[in-house]
Formats: sequence, structure tokens, C-alpha cells
Amino acid sequence: MPTTTLRGVTVVSEPLPQARSALPVAERARPSRRNLWIAAVVGVPASAVFLFLAIRGADLGAVWRTLQDVRPGPLLGAVACMGVVYWLQAARWRRIAHTGASQTRFVEMVVCGVAVNNVLPGRVGDLLRARWVSRGAFSYGRGIATVVFDRGFDLVTLALFLLATLPLVTDEAWVDRIVIGSLIAIALLAGGILAARSYTRRRPGGRRHRGLVRRFARDVLDGLSEPLGVLRTQELLLLSIAAWLTWALGAYLTARAVGIELTAVQAVFVTGALNLGVAIPSSPGFVGTYQWLGVSALALFGIGQEAALAYAIALQAVWYLPTTVVGLVLLLTGTTRRWGRRAPAPAPAAGLGT
Repeated sequence: MPTTTLRGVTVVSEPLPQARSALPVAERARPSRRNLWIAAVVGVPASAVFLFLAIRGADLGAVWRTLQDVRPGPLLGAVACMGVVYWLQAARWRRIAHTGASQTRFVEMVVCGVAVNNVLPGRVGDLLRARWVSRGAFSYGRGIATVVFDRGFDLVTLALFLLATLPLVTDEAWVDRIVIGSLIAIALLAGGILAARSYTRRRPGGRRHRGLVRRFARDVLDGLSEPLGVLRTQELLLLSIAAWLTWALGAYLTARAVGIELTAVQAVFVTGALNLGVAIPSSPGFVGTYQWLGVSALALFGIGQEAALAYAIALQAVWYLPTTVVGLVLLLTGTTRRWGRRAPAPAPAAGLGT
């Protein structure tokens, strides 16, 4: 513990609470190489299997010809839709985090996080998002809590999409498994939040926790235990629905671009099935998994394998290429180092729960 001697009196300097809570940010935000290797060893073979299933028996020449004949107008419209999706998701995350940072900064953080997920396994981009948002505002543990809430709203919205459209589309077993897995994930998330709130009520904050791991865990629990409130929850759910309906519009326009006609219900179903299905461990950018899900989903509507495969490739390119290029440019130009330098800290009573 640092000391200072002033006119013969020794003063012991206590580290500020913000400084203590900031320590895990630097030391735990960077994913270990071991975790990356584990994610790659599990995900890459799974993606290879799904890619094989997607292209097995397909006429790849026909797929290539379909992609060559893609209509640029609807495809550019789909790209614009994806840009709106990330803007809405950034607005939702900003409302959750409540740091005072600008909407532009949150959009940049979201796009950079997606770009990292596109090129690295294990959802590393989400961990980095938590690190970036916590700079100058609160601890890394609370940053993790904001990302958990953010992803939770995606999970709930997509599950609602799938549940609403499933009776009108199919009774296939593989879709049922996605629904069941999503409901289990939602139940686990809700249980974790309730457990965090119960723990923090029984053991109020203010105690000093020795060690980075214990301080980090307590910060995460504190972040998860702070209620969002009814009005804010409704607002966040509306932002989520708007974001994923815009994504569904992008899916519809992409189908038009490759010569496929989807109804509104089918586009919403594809949105839920694809984005919940990619929770399966896979390679960076969901290569292989995405194609199999696209081919399997469109097969339910009587669309042939070649057209469905071309659609899945085009739809992935619509969001993958722009986010990867823009996100990596932001990362390489050092934009992330400037985040949080002048971000005002939230009011003590605000946190995540106002």
C-alpha cells in the first residue's frame, strides 16, 4: 500500500474504488490463447461438417451463376438495413450501459465487436465490447453485465420471432431443438440474474474483496443485480424488435436479389432460425453453420438447394463484409484507444437500473 511522508507524518494512501475495479479491465479483457485454441478446435470442425452438409450434392456451378446474376438494388438495400440494425442495437446497448458516451461511439464499439467475432473464434468481440464500454465509466465486470443484458434482449426477441412463426411454417424436429435450446438459455439467463440479485441483497456491497477474480465476480454480480425497470425494459424490447424486424427486411431484400420470393412470415422465421442457430459452436463468422441453416430453412419453403445456398452466401456477405472491413479499419487506426477518455461516469444512483 503506497505511503507518503508530509512534515514527519506518514499518510497511507488507499486506492480509489474506481482504480481497484479497473484493474480487471486490463488483466482479464484480453482472451487467453488457450481459450482461443479451444474455441477453434471445437468450432472449426463443426463448421466443416455443416458446410459439407450444406453443399453435399449441390451443383456449385449453378450456385455461382445465381450469385453472378444477383440484383444489386435489393442487395444494397439489404446492406443499408444491416447498418440500421447495428444503429438500433447500439442505441439499446447505450441505454443499458448509461455511460454518457455518444451514439456514434456505441455504433463503433458494436461494429468493432462484430468484426472481431468475424475473424476470431469464441465470441471474443463481446468480451472486448465489455472492456471498451467500461473505460472511464465503471469496472470491467459491470461492462460484462451490460453485454449480458444486451445479448439477452437479442435472445428473447429472436425466440419470440421463432415461436410466433413456427406454427405457420413447419414442425421439423431441428427447428424444435433450436426453440428448446433458446428457451433453456433464456431460463438460465433469468435464473442467473435472479441469483445475482439474491446474493447481492444478502451480501450488500462495500466489502473489500481481495484478489482480482473475486472483485471481478462481485462487479459482474452487482451489474446483473441492478434492475432495469419496467419502462426501460419495454423500451429496450421495442428497440430489439425494431432491430430484428429490420434484419428480417434485409433477409427479404437479399432473397429478392437472388431471385427468391419470401413472405413476411418466412423472412421473420429465417431471421429467428439463422440467428439462434448460429449459437452452435462454429468457426469465426459462422462459415458452414450459416450455409447449412440457410439451406435447411429455405428447404421448408420448397426452395432448391442451389438457390438456397446462393441465398445463404449472399445474406452472410451482406453483413459480414461491411462489418469486417469497417470494424478492422477502426481497430487498426487506433480508434478503440480513444474510447472512454472523456466519457463521463454515471451518477452513483443510476448504474444500470434507472
